Amino acid sequence: MRRGGVLILLIGLIILVAAGMGLFIFMQGQNPLSTASTSAETALPTEVPLVGVVRARIDIEANTIISDTSQIEIVQIPQNEFDENKDLTSLSDAQGKLAIRKILAEQPIQKADLTEPGLSQQIPTAEASRSRDKAYPFIVNSLSGVADQIKPGDFVDVVATFSLLRRYSYPTGQTVEDIGGVQVPVLEREITDLDFNATKTIVQRAQVIKIIRPQVAAPDATPEPNPAAPPQSSSLPQVDASGQPIDSAQGGGDTTGSITQGAWTLILAVNNQEIELMEFALSTNSRMVLVLRGAGDSTYEPTIGATFDLLVSEIGMPLPQNLPPNVISPDQAFTPEPTRTPAPTRVP
Repeated sequence: MRRGGVLILLIGLIILVAAGMGLFIFMQGQNPLSTASTSAETALPTEVPLVGVVRARIDIEANTIISDTSQIEIVQIPQNEFDENKDLTSLSDAQGKLAIRKILAEQPIQKADLTEPGLSQQIPTAEASRSRDKAYPFIVNSLSGVADQIKPGDFVDVVATFSLLRRYSYPTGQTVEDIGGVQVPVLEREITDLDFNATKTIVQRAQVIKIIRPQVAAPDATPEPNPAAPPQSSSLPQVDASGQPIDSAQGGGDTTGSITQGAWTLILAVNNQEIELMEFALSTNSRMVLVLRGAGDSTYEPTIGATFDLLVSEIGMPLPQNLPPNVISPDQAFTPEPTRTPAPTRVP
């Protein structure tokens, strides 16, 4: 009996311990704090997203225009360090802007560091053996401005055609005058003033800094005269209301084309000597036109100009000779000619 009672007590103790362990495990599965702790230990930390900002690749001095992307670059920073009111996110936001303070290399460029450049900052720096250019305004239209195909940064040449006055003395006869009792033959002459043209390239490789175009009016708007508007430049070819060139012989132009109307102002970078040449051409009412250079064309092309005598002597233009007059006799003028009859057609 004693040995059987001990066995029963041992089995009861084992069952009691197993029930306690099961209850403990069940309670641990229902505890929310334990579940949250386990989940926190197994979850990965959240990554902070990155944002691209503009940074200086090299040192940028104050009063320097950021002209190309070799001076700047895009770098990635954490989003929590990004300030949309200060930082720049695109290279185009900094390109063409003026630095108002020195920006060190590998330093982020902020909006407060940049401003819009003025015209004086846009003038190119001086080239070797040449003084720095100045900004000069020049008015063009669809004919003198290469049909409005010029863009800022392009290079142009200026060609001027001058009208030169030459006095022409032609002998018309001879008379005899009494001078001191002596009969002296005197040659009579007819004096006339003739206009001759001379064309020359007066400026080469002038850079276009800026283009100022007039405001485009609505299609149904009625144009109103502006008394404060400056007079039209004498260098502009005359065009009609549609922008077509006016033929002085016909008194009008073809209105079926699509040439851009109006006039606009180009800001050219030229030196003082070139400005003097252009101002002199304007003061003489000479016609000036622009010639657009190809990209990368920096060649200076010497020219001799163009006049009638140079065309004959240097270019080889044939000079026509005067033809003898066709003298009509009275019989030919007043006697009618008989009607001509066609010859009979030969049959092969």
